Amino acid sequence: MLQYKSALRAVRDDFNPIIRAGKLTQQWIVDSYLQVEANNLNFIRTHQQQLRTELYQGLADHLENTAQNAVVKAGIPVILPSSFEGSPQNMNGARTQCPSSPNTVHRIYS
Repeated sequence: MLQYKSALRAVRDDFNPIIRAGKLTQQWIVDSYLQVEANNLNFIRTHQQQLRTELYQGLADHLENTAQNAVVKAGIPVILPSSFEGSPQNMNGARTQCPSSPNTVHRIYS
């Protein structure tokens, strides 16, 4: 789906009404992005068995026990893989990959 939407956005020599629509182009791009993200999240939600989430059974038990102690009805847990952009694992990995030296910017732009 992402490749299809990217192909529609591509600038070509012929007239493309999607690109020439002004503010509607921006709305179309946002809608396309949300469709792709919804499709990705739906895949993750429906393919939890293929993503090996059975390894997280201890976490699920802990969440269920905590919910019972707090008298809260627990929902269905969905484990996001680290490859999903914006997941806590992905954000933590991005933070550890960035340079931690404060003078790095100074060295790059000097």
